[in-house]
Amino acid sequence: MRWIVDRDVAMQAGAGVTWLKEFLGGFDLSRVDWVRVDRGRMGAGGAYGRCWYPEGRRKGFRLSLQVPGPFPHQMLVRRRPIYVVDGVRSRELLPGEYEGEHVLDNKGGVQKAWIRVRARVPLGSIDEAVVWVGAHEAFHFLRRSRQIPGRNGEIEADAYADGKLAEWKANPAARLHGIWSGLPRHALKAIEEERA
Repeated sequence: MRWIVDRDVAMQAGAGVTWLKEFLGGFDLSRVDWVRVDRGRMGAGGAYGRCWYPEGRRKGFRLSLQVPGPFPHQMLVRRRPIYVVDGVRSRELLPGEYEGEHVLDNKGGVQKAWIRVRARVPLGSIDEAVVWVGAHEAFHFLRRSRQIPGRNGEIEADAYADGKLAEWKANPAARLHGIWSGLPRHALKAIEEERA
């Protein structure tokens, strides 16, 4: 497996890239061709990515992560939908969520209705963007390779990324590790206590 990390991203998001390498290092990566982290090529903002599955001549998974910024950035994410049965909603919106598209489906002669739900996740830095989009695309690889349970969908991948970003934010040592990994443990602890 090969890591392809843009020099600019490595300089600005050392902690995020280090976290991602350590996080993925806890799994079987023998079927991964490469993980690429760069500034992107499409003119989109914020952070985005893609996980390619083995297909045709491509024998392994490929994870491509782009973090063009600028940061801070409000990342648009998907949340569990609200199902509507006989005018009754399956749940209410949670704080920070808002209604998206209202959908009607008549497959099989049975009408189903739901409301897509969206939210915004603040990405305060390029490090946070690498952690979030890295965890999102890693979810697709890990689920497809059956290394974690769950349904392999975008809502689930967004929730997984939200959880990993929250863990990363809650652990100052993880944020410092990529920057000051050569410091003795007692020095890292002192810095962590000072920042808390």
